[in-house]
Amino acid sequence: MLEHFREQKTLLTNAVEQLITLAEAGGNRFAVDLLTESLARVASETFTLVVMGEFKRGKSTLINALVGTRILPTAIVPLTAIPTFIRYGTEPQATVVFLDGRSEKVPVGAIVQYVTEKENPRNIKKVREVEVIYPAPFLAEGIILVDTPGVGSAYTHNTEAAYGYLPRADAALFVISVDAPLGKGELDYLRDIRHHVHKLIFVLNKIDIVNPHDLAEALDFTRRMLQEQLQTQDILLVPLSARLALEGKEQNDAERLKTSQMTELENLINDLIRRQKGALIISATASRALRILNELELGLEIWRRGMEDSLEELERKIAAFEAELAHLEQEREDSIYLLYREVDKLAARVAEDMEAFERRVFPQLAGQLEEFIEENYPRHSVKETAGLAHDYIKRIILGVLEEQREREKEIMQQEFARVAGRFFQRIEDIVDRLMAASAEIFQVEVHKTAYKDYILGDRYFYFHFYEHPTFIPAFEELTVASLLPKALLKKHILTKTRASLAELLNRNCGRVRADLVESLKEKVRQVAGELRLRSDAVAFSLKTALQKALEEKKASVAEQEKSRAKCEEEKQKLSILRQNLEGLLKLENN
Repeated sequence: MLEHFREQKTLLTNAVEQLITLAEAGGNRFAVDLLTESLARVASETFTLVVMGEFKRGKSTLINALVGTRILPTAIVPLTAIPTFIRYGTEPQATVVFLDGRSEKVPVGAIVQYVTEKENPRNIKKVREVEVIYPAPFLAEGIILVDTPGVGSAYTHNTEAAYGYLPRADAALFVISVDAPLGKGELDYLRDIRHHVHKLIFVLNKIDIVNPHDLAEALDFTRRMLQEQLQTQDILLVPLSARLALEGKEQNDAERLKTSQMTELENLINDLIRRQKGALIISATASRALRILNELELGLEIWRRGMEDSLEELERKIAAFEAELAHLEQEREDSIYLLYREVDKLAARVAEDMEAFERRVFPQLAGQLEEFIEENYPRHSVKETAGLAHDYIKRIILGVLEEQREREKEIMQQEFARVAGRFFQRIEDIVDRLMAASAEIFQVEVHKTAYKDYILGDRYFYFHFYEHPTFIPAFEELTVASLLPKALLKKHILTKTRASLAELLNRNCGRVRADLVESLKEKVRQVAGELRLRSDAVAFSLKTALQKALEEKKASVAEQEKSRAKCEEEKQKLSILRQNLEGLLKLENN
């Protein structure tokens, strides 16, 4: 299946590159920019595959097997503590991203110092995530593998980190082990993630440690349990041995690889990529290319008819065209103005949501802080209690804000995709009307290609938020008279820490709000630019054809014949490209 996607992607890329060459030859820089951007999106489209499950089910070994080498560390004790991303690149490298926004390049072999509980206990190194670049064939078509901390380990921060990556998944591999039955923790986890993940594939790992009869029983039991708990018969359950698969790839042992049954899982993943994202991006990009091709063809036809008209008739038609164009360009600007107003409403909604969140969450956090001080004050000095309270405030604010930010980002992604799609449709309608008016003025036929939603990045639209470190200043050391009664000291600490909590929560809610709004406004500026580019591409094509006809009517007969021959040659090239692009659309729509 992946080979089919690669073939379609190659055909599409070649067709669009040829169309770019023709647009460049005609000087249509607007069409060139649009097509070039479309190619970049085809090349950069990714498929995020998150590997999840309870600790010690073999998740890291499975990822190593998919990649074909031992990138991630494995051990007997609960190991992975930090989410690790693995994506394609020609040179192996790794980047550690810290909670304060810093990043550091490290050798791939050194990531064990940052992602394991042993080398980074309870994340004392303050690592947010690790990204690994590796030239693995499995990753070459844009697959991003994510290794998550094991849910259900003794370390609750691992569980929280694993849950945090659910919204990022296009699909998830949920790893179960044949040597341990499904537990309550796993089933609770599954009920949670099924609402966040588009596609779930269950992997029954370690099949090499049981005989065929026991494996059949384990598969039957696991399938029935999943169907019962998830209340669905649609369960994708794949048995395999990640250990044998990794050894088979490392040793180039075909028999061991076959025994592992890894091929079945890889085929399933490849099919998901083609159907879930491959068909979407190919059909959307081919549709966009066809619409631009229509415009280039119309320009050639208008030039041809203009050459047949008298100079007076041609000038009359050009005047009619320019009047229609001016009217439609004003509609375009009106639409872009309305787009900005829609985004202002979204920005206002973000602000309202964050203000409501702050009002709602402060009493809860204040209660938690008071309980924390009540518990720690009897066992520590005033200074120690103040220091512990500072760390606790930072921890609880970060916890609730990370969750709220992800929630707001998800809402903004969906809302902006809806708004942007509506305005892209509006601009395409304007383009269609301009082409229809031009065809009527010059009495020529125009091809029509149905509009399809543009790919606006991963999952239609993806925000790249600026990851500023959340700023929480050092907690003011409490300096009070040592002779005050201890009860008054505790009250003073409670008052000061509550005030600090209110200040820091407000400051950080403001930072999250500012980051979200700025990212939103940056994206609307990009979309507005693309909307103008889209209509300028067709306007330029048609205006250039008319200006060329006006000039060449004054040329010699020989020069006019030469221009006609060149026009026919371009029409033939466009006709061939049309067949290729329509063929791709037909294949993807079947």
